[in-house]
Amino acid sequence: MAVDTALITQFSNLLHTTAQQMKTRLMGKCQIMPITGDSFAYDGTGIVEARTVNERNPLIDPVNPDFTRRKLTRDRIVVELIVDNRDVRGMFDDPSSKLVQDCMFAIMRKADKVGITAAHAAVLTGKDFGTSVSFATDGGQTVDATAGLTFAKLLELKDNFKKNEVGLDMPEDMFIGITEQEETSMLNLTQLTSRDFTRDYTVDNGKISRVMDMGVILFGSGVDYPQLSVAADVRDCFALSTKGLLYGMSKQFSVQVIPDYPGYIESTYIRVLGEIGAVRTDGQRVQKLQTTAT
Repeated sequence: MAVDTALITQFSNLLHTTAQQMKTRLMGKCQIMPITGDSFAYDGTGIVEARTVNERNPLIDPVNPDFTRRKLTRDRIVVELIVDNRDVRGMFDDPSSKLVQDCMFAIMRKADKVGITAAHAAVLTGKDFGTSVSFATDGGQTVDATAGLTFAKLLELKDNFKKNEVGLDMPEDMFIGITEQEETSMLNLTQLTSRDFTRDYTVDNGKISRVMDMGVILFGSGVDYPQLSVAADVRDCFALSTKGLLYGMSKQFSVQVIPDYPGYIESTYIRVLGEIGAVRTDGQRVQKLQTTAT
């Protein structure tokens, strides 16, 4: 895009960037698998138990092990812009690289949204993926904190993981996804912030860094398209082990910038395209935390 200096009336050396989520906050913490087909089968095994055989000459009694299969479906994600060169002719800098960057920011936000949605969505199981299993049926638990996000509710999250043996023998990275509203509630809990109750520095520069040994993933609630959904003033937050959510990527994100795009007069076409999906691996490793949106 050539700059017509005769039309420049005012400019800045840096194009303004609107406050926004600029990188993935969830996807980068989870497992990511490359997939080649339209769908991917995530296979697993159930629990195997031992038995006692103290009698003489015991007979064998084998059991069939349980196998699980879940469907991970890919979605094609795209951001497209068509830029009229007339709109940017008076700018000091060529905005193409800035607009590509903005597109990548949008892709990163969408990638997180794909995982957040999959965390609580029904999953397709079975050999041919013919059975739909809801979050609750899958063993997912919901903690109702709509009356207030108290210390007792955070303990309930922690206990739900422990009672299902999540992270007890093999350490697993745990995270809780909340907005600034839930963070403010936590900052008002003396059990989390007072040195009388904890020796861990859970508050860093006015931000909650860890809660109940879970890292905190913070999302803004006032954006146009919030990452954490709200229905009837109830917000669905999440708590999960990074082993509880699997991402699949079948196409690396590609960028195209085409000046003088066919069919348009003096316009530049910008596109960022990729294919990703996500699936919950098992319900015991994912929880839903419901709070009141204010």
